[in-house]
Amino acid sequence: MTIRHLRYNEIDKTKWDRCIQTAFNGNVYSFSWYLDVVAYGWEALVEGDYETVFPLPVKSKIGISYIFQPRFVQQLGVISSGRLDENKVEAFLHAIPSYIRYGRFNLNRHNKVKNSKQVSVSLLPNIELNLLRPLDDIRKKYSENTRRNILKAEKLGLTVSLWIKPEDIVALFREAKGNEIKQWSDKDYRQLVHLMHTLLHRASGISYAAYTPSNELCAAAFFALSHQRSILLLSAVNEQGRQSGAMHFLIDHVIHQKTDDVQILDFEGSQNPNLARFYSSFGAETFYYPMVELNRYSKVTKTILKLLNK
Repeated sequence: MTIRHLRYNEIDKTKWDRCIQTAFNGNVYSFSWYLDVVAYGWEALVEGDYETVFPLPVKSKIGISYIFQPRFVQQLGVISSGRLDENKVEAFLHAIPSYIRYGRFNLNRHNKVKNSKQVSVSLLPNIELNLLRPLDDIRKKYSENTRRNILKAEKLGLTVSLWIKPEDIVALFREAKGNEIKQWSDKDYRQLVHLMHTLLHRASGISYAAYTPSNELCAAAFFALSHQRSILLLSAVNEQGRQSGAMHFLIDHVIHQKTDDVQILDFEGSQNPNLARFYSSFGAETFYYPMVELNRYSKVTKTILKLLNK
């Protein structure tokens, strides 16, 4: 079938979202309404009657159009309701319009791709916990440190509640981590709050908060729900929460509340060793997905690349 390039206003969002919903490798990041929040004006490659699709978040700087990886999106790539092999993924990459000369973006773990003259591939980690097992079997895989922290939180009288406002989670995150994450602007944080509210409005989000016995917020987390996955979109913990094991306690509570329609607790992985160790301490496994750098220039100066990646 022919792969067509569509501009934003040419995309049939009903057909698009039907493909994302039914695809074997669909994910919440690829729904049209999610992309509208994080990459408004996105373009797309579509095969047939939307049997296979590929979202293209496109920006332009100094006259150069390029594909970027939106914030708050881990994996996009080629999504298909049918057969998907390496040749089809390669065909979609080749079908990226010629005016897009550069891009650095993530595919999804079901997209197999090799290095080529114009494409460089590296693998990024994602950490996932299988929730299909009985709760006791899951907890047996917790590390000793995780068990100790959960017990500490219980003894200190911490409690976990369902629901906390997105604004309060983001405020806690900025208080605890804002100084370390210099690349996130006020606009990015506003976009994150908007995204959380959008997920809640579509019954595709849920939030939890941990409190001290004196009802002080010490940890919080927001999860995106889709395709039988609960994805940890944002978590935040202050110093009091760190000292009391609040985040271990909160995640254990989430696992305890698991339902039959959620099969995977997706921690979204991390290249930060401390975070990766924390996620893995619940018995989670590491999987990998490809990050692609598309370069159609014969020679690209370091100055251009730095400008595009800012």
